[in-house]
Amino acid sequence: MITYKPKVRGSFSDRNKIEPINTIIQKDNLDSRTRNGIVNVFDTLIEILEYKHSTDVFYEYIYKEIFCLTSDEIPYHPSAQRRHITNGIKSEWEYHEIFSFLEAILKWYKDKYYDNSMYTIFNNLFEKECVGYRFIDGKITDIIDEEEIQEIEQALDSSYSACRKSITKALNLLYNREKPDYSNSVKESISAIESMCNIILGTQKSTLGEALNKLEKNGLVIHEAMKKAFSSLYGYTSDKSGIRHNNGLDENTTFEEAKYMLVVCSAFLNYLTQIYENQK
Repeated sequence: MITYKPKVRGSFSDRNKIEPINTIIQKDNLDSRTRNGIVNVFDTLIEILEYKHSTDVFYEYIYKEIFCLTSDEIPYHPSAQRRHITNGIKSEWEYHEIFSFLEAILKWYKDKYYDNSMYTIFNNLFEKECVGYRFIDGKITDIIDEEEIQEIEQALDSSYSACRKSITKALNLLYNREKPDYSNSVKESISAIESMCNIILGTQKSTLGEALNKLEKNGLVIHEAMKKAFSSLYGYTSDKSGIRHNNGLDENTTFEEAKYMLVVCSAFLNYLTQIYENQK
């Protein structure tokens, strides 16, 4: 007979290190507790879809579009369909396969029902289980600092379409699992700032370097240290071979550089937007 033992985070056993629960950030693997948590949230999604009478089309999407099977290969009964998926999550799939699966099914759910709530539920689970990833704009990313996430999400929700589009492109280029493009991600991050500056100045083609010097003449005062910091960052991207000159093609740009620029440019975009709208 199987014996079940309590495994409660923050419990007596956990606090006193008798049977401690993992507190190490999970990056290249997912422990059994986390995998079971993902299965439980998946089951919650199934219950929601059963209420909406959509489980048949959901499983058909999974087996045909995600697993790339033909109709005659799909298990007939929903319980068998679920079992194959939960077995994969619990033990058979690598962590990256689980993440790819989650991205696909949550996008399907969002597109069909215009509901983002499942992203929040999974992010809460990831935070609780010390998973080093979060959903941002439908993509699982390794940005785990909550303040960084808030800055990017706020930038993605910008009321200025040109800025919003550039940040979205920067994020997608950074986390494209098949063909990431770090240099063009940096380029798009900078472009978001340039777009905001052009909106403030009423111009169309001012570069960031030019715009920073013009903003104060238009009544928008930026702290001198911040202006110097972004002037230096702009100088870095201009000097970096290719990013600002050869269509953004620089094979030496790293993931860490592109990620840093996405976070910093998102924060600066939000800052510029706030002070511009406060002074209008």
